[in-house]
Amino acid sequence: MEFKFSILFGIILAIIVLAVANGVWMVDPTYVSPAAMITIIIFTLIFTKLYLGKVSASMKDMVVVSIVWLIVVAIIEAIAAFAMGMDLTAYYSNYMIYVGYVLIIIFAIIGHKIFSGKGGAPATPATAPAEKPAAPPATPPA
Repeated sequence: MEFKFSILFGIILAIIVLAVANGVWMVDPTYVSPAAMITIIIFTLIFTKLYLGKVSASMKDMVVVSIVWLIVVAIIEAIAAFAMGMDLTAYYSNYMIYVGYVLIIIFAIIGHKIFSGKGGAPATPATAPAEKPAAPPATPPA
């Protein structure tokens, strides 16, 4: 498992979700949660595909990666909420934030199931057992 890719993808995921949420907030605050959820679903699947393209990961590894993504997103979200001077108690009383965190884990697991490539050809093709090398021919003494 590569932590540099998981942290990098977590940071990018957090920035994209916060950008979409803030952009939608400027248009109409009613649609922030649905827009954030859709963004989380789409980009978690995209980053799962990219992550599995870079690193071979088992299901256990993908759960750990999704938890790393969740932690990175939560930290960046807390920093952004604090920097914008929001009432943190009111901000974190919105249950949809926690739904988004759970969606990251769920869709990382779903993405692993979809993109892991378990249904394809085996990684190491089965070959016939190697034959014993022939004994070198005896050379007549000179």
